[in-house]
Parts: sequence; C-alpha cells; structure tokens
Amino acid sequence: MCDRDDESYTKNRTETRSKDMPNQHGPDYTTHLRRKQFLYPHVVENTALVINNITTFHYFSSHLSPHFSMNPLQRTRKLISDVSSSSQSRSNDIPPYSPFNTSPSKIHKIGKRMGWSKGSRWIRRLCRISPRVTICSLPDEVLLDIFEFCLHDPVERRAKAWPKLVHVCQRWRYIVFASPLRLDLCLLCRDRTPVREMLDIWPPLPIQIVIYDGDLQDEDNIIAALECPNRVRSIEFNGWTIPLERLVTVMQEPFPGLESLSLSIGNVLVLPNTFLGGSAPRLRSLHLTGIPFPTLPRLLLSSNDLVHLHLDRIPQNGYISPEAMATCVSALISLTELSICFISPTSRPDPITRHPPPLTRAVLPALTNFVFQGVSGYLEDLVAQIYAPLLRAVRIRFFNQLVFSIQQLPRFIGHSPALTMPYNSANISIHGNNNNVRMFFSATHKTLSFTICCRAVDWQVSSMAQICNQLSFILSSIDQLNIDNSGSIRQVDMDDTQWLELLQPFTAVQTLRILSHDIESLIVPALRGLSGELATQVLPALEELQLSGYQPSQRYNWPFIIARQHSDHPVVLGGLKWQQ
Repeated sequence: MCDRDDESYTKNRTETRSKDMPNQHGPDYTTHLRRKQFLYPHVVENTALVINNITTFHYFSSHLSPHFSMNPLQRTRKLISDVSSSSQSRSNDIPPYSPFNTSPSKIHKIGKRMGWSKGSRWIRRLCRISPRVTICSLPDEVLLDIFEFCLHDPVERRAKAWPKLVHVCQRWRYIVFASPLRLDLCLLCRDRTPVREMLDIWPPLPIQIVIYDGDLQDEDNIIAALECPNRVRSIEFNGWTIPLERLVTVMQEPFPGLESLSLSIGNVLVLPNTFLGGSAPRLRSLHLTGIPFPTLPRLLLSSNDLVHLHLDRIPQNGYISPEAMATCVSALISLTELSICFISPTSRPDPITRHPPPLTRAVLPALTNFVFQGVSGYLEDLVAQIYAPLLRAVRIRFFNQLVFSIQQLPRFIGHSPALTMPYNSANISIHGNNNNVRMFFSATHKTLSFTICCRAVDWQVSSMAQICNQLSFILSSIDQLNIDNSGSIRQVDMDDTQWLELLQPFTAVQTLRILSHDIESLIVPALRGLSGELATQVLPALEELQLSGYQPSQRYNWPFIIARQHSDHPVVLGGLKWQQ
C-alpha cells in the first residue's frame, strides 16, 4: 500500500495543501469519465483501497499526455516512463505494488466490460511495462480527481464511502480532509449510529440525518445529532410510524446550516410556531407530506434561497389560503419546483371572502415545474397572483366537482413561451381502476397534463369536456388525438353528445387514434351516426380515423364517412399505425 507517514512529508503536506483544490482538467474530463462508466474502487479488508486498473490506465492514456498523435499504447508507455523517472528520487517511499499487475482473466473481463476491442491485449502488454509504477506515483491533483469521481454517488453512499478512503493512508487522509467542499463530505446519522462517538472522532463536518419507516429504534442517537443545530445540513424523516413528537421538541431552535428538510409521516402532528425557530435562512429544499404547518408562510419568508417546495397531502387543518401562499412564494426568486397537493376537496377557499384578481402579480423568475391537486377555485385564486415566464411542466389534478371554471389558468400558462408553443399531439386516457381521466400534452422538454378524479365514465368525459372547452388556445394546434384506457371500463349508458362535446374543441385534429376496444365501443356509436352539417362540425379537419378493431374485409357504410366523402374533407378509415 502507499503508507507514507514520515514526519517531514506530513509537515510539508499540511503546510502546502490548499483548502479546496481546483479541477485543472475542466468539465470535459469529468464528462468523459462518466460516459465511460468506469468501475468504482474496491475496498480490501477495510484497510486498503486500490484504484481500478482501467481507471488509472485510461487516465494516463487520455488526460495526462500531451502527445495525442500517439496511439493509446505508445502514449501510456511514454507516460509511465515519465512517471517512473520522476519518482526514482523517492523510490524508497513507494511500495512494490503495481496497479497494473493483475491476472490475465481479470484484465480480459475488465477490458471486455469497458468495450475495448483489443483492450485485453493492450493491458497485458502494459502489465509488463513497469512493475514499479504504483498509485502513489500519481500527484495529489490526480488522486483528488479520482476521489471525486469515485464519490459521485447519492449522499448516503458517499457518506459511507469517504471514511474508507481516509483509512488507507495518511496521505489520502490529508487529501480528502483538505477538500471537504469539493468532495461534499458529510456525516450520516441513522438511529443505530453512535452519534456522540462519531462526533468526537471525525472533524466538524456537516451532518445528514436520515430515518425511514421502521428504522427508528433509538431516538437518543437522533436527538444527539439534532443537538448540534449549527452542523445539521439535511433532515429526512420518511415513514408512517415514526413518532416525531420528541424529535420536533428538540427542533425548536434555529438551524442556520439546514439546507434540506423532508418530513413524511402518517400520524397527525401539527408543527408548532416555534419549529426551527421560525426561520431557515439556508433552506433550499422543503418537502412536507401529510403534516399541517399553519405558520409555514412565516418560515418561507426567511428562506429566500429555497429551490424546491413540495407540500403533499395537505390535511384540512393545514389549509393555507391562496392569498397567503402567493404572498410567501413571491419572495422565493430561486424557486424552480412548486407542488401544492391537498388531501381532500374540502380544502377550498371561502366564496364569501374571495377577492377579485390583483392588478399586479408576484414574479417567480426561476419556476419551471408546477404541480397542483385540489379544487379549481383554489387554483384560480393562486395562479391569478403568480407570473412564471419559464414554466416548462404543469401538472394539474382536480377533485370531482360539477363545474370547472379555469379562466385564470390559461393566462397563467400563456405567460410561458415554452408551454404556448404548438403541440403536435394530445392524449386522453380513461383509467377505470384509478377512477380518473387524464389528458396530457408532451413535447421536447415540456409537459402539460390535466387529471380529474371521478368514478363514472360519463362524469369523466363530461368533466374533461369542460376543461377542453377552456383550453382552445392549446387545442387549436393539435393535429393528432389519441384516446385510450387502462383497466376495465364498466359499460354504461352514455349520451352520444357527451363524446361529441369532448371532441368538438379539437378543431385542427387530422388523425384520431382510438387505441382500445373498450373506448371504441363507446366513441364509434357517437361518430358513425353523424350526418349532414353536424358531420363536418365535429373534427372538421379530420382526415384519418384509426380503429383498434378495424377489419379491412368489412364494409363501413357509416353516415359519418359518407357525409365526409361528399364534403371537402373526406375521412379515411383504417387500422392503427404504430409509430415510434
């Protein structure tokens, strides 16, 4: 191994190391490494970590050589020769271990996995070039780049991986601890982690607390971590059986370094006014699921750097008026994701206290994703006060109601140039098992979807028809409409006019694709009976009707087909044409 622990080297290393070494190889180096999907370092008996042969070989052959005119084998020979000659002066410190010395079968397997056609032969020849070259010959900058790549993992894996690096030797320990920001070092605290001992052993690194459902068996360890509010960077409590009463009691003081907070529990726990001391200045991500927090606007007013705000399954006792919600998010100029989802339709604004739309709107210059679940009245009052020009994804889920009025929503969507660009196709899907109907429009880097929760198919069609009639600025550019269903659909007696009301707003559709037999049995009776002027008023631009149960040998003498043949817009009937 590379254990160079003499006092002179240690003293010089601690005096010359900078706090955070910059990456001198640029973004192309990291991108190239990720593209090749290199293997991660392996830990041997928890005392030694050996960088993979391919990683070192590829780094030599692709990034440290100025002679790009050479082939990979010539480049690597030159580099290893240079490194060996430069390391002769300190050869006594280099142990006789070669990272290129391994079994031929393992080399062949690694080369084949890397996709090198002649990799196994090249690497076998490299094994005989210089058996004295070791991982210790690499400079600190190169080792730091390799460490950064190896620690490019989710936070939990990264928190478990970096302690193995620092246990290899003192040199690696200095390199890792000298760049905590670049390597994103943190201490992971679980319920079984001996937190007090860990805090005494390791440097004062940020703390990440993670508890999942069924994991909390010893609250004392978590409380010990929460008693260091200046170091806590992330808190994640996700589970339906986690008792938060005692933990929330400890979290009554400010956490100035807290950047991420995720609370998702099943028991009803109202967060008090003094939660987090009423402020979280560095908070960037907030995710609350099923937790009422009446004083949330006060906390958000202090979190100007918030990027992600997800409020899911908001109970009735956690209701926040749309005026208060719009006021608190107006100060979040860095907010990119906003999700507001109520658990029941009873969370609705009082019609008596509702105010007309304001003349000015709060500008959210960075908002790109917006998700809402609730009643249309709340959504209307909220979006009437918000202006988001960079929106790229809007997902709306309405509870069942008799009348859907969304006059402000088209204006809210219309302020985004990305969402107002023409869509080529629209998809309507009726979910029999989930009791909802969904219409969504998707294109490159943008998504727009509407979902209505109701059981009966006739209600689903009627409700979606109301939504479509108010989205004419989007539907006017749709040239292909796909209608499908998932799950079983009960056969119900529906009025044909309900389907015609759903199809009528699609004035530019040229291709109608009915993708399932169940939907075909409901839509076809409504279409084939159309005749006269009514046949040209519904889907006036229709040119092709694709049916899932089409049979070429059968004659389709529908009044609708005959009427369109006598008009200027004939319709061709055929089977489904599956497209990429």
